Amino acid sequence: MQYWLQKKTNRMERLEDSVLEKHPEKLVELESQGYIRVVSENNHLAYKKPAKKVSVKKAMKKVAKKVTKKKK
Repeated sequence: MQYWLQKKTNRMERLEDSVLEKHPEKLVELESQGYIRVVSENNHLAYKKPAKKVSVKKAMKKVAKKVTKKKK
């Protein structure tokens, strides 16, 4: 489920995932009309994609590289 809000008129549009699969052009249409994606019906903050989590193994390699560079 995605929630889209038009700030000027305070109008909310709800889109089901099944509708988006059938009609992907609906997103372009909403954006052209001035709608922005929001977190939920009650929370009108702009939606942000979740950040990718770095694996522990990659983080350890990165730290190890920094430590070896400082020693040289």
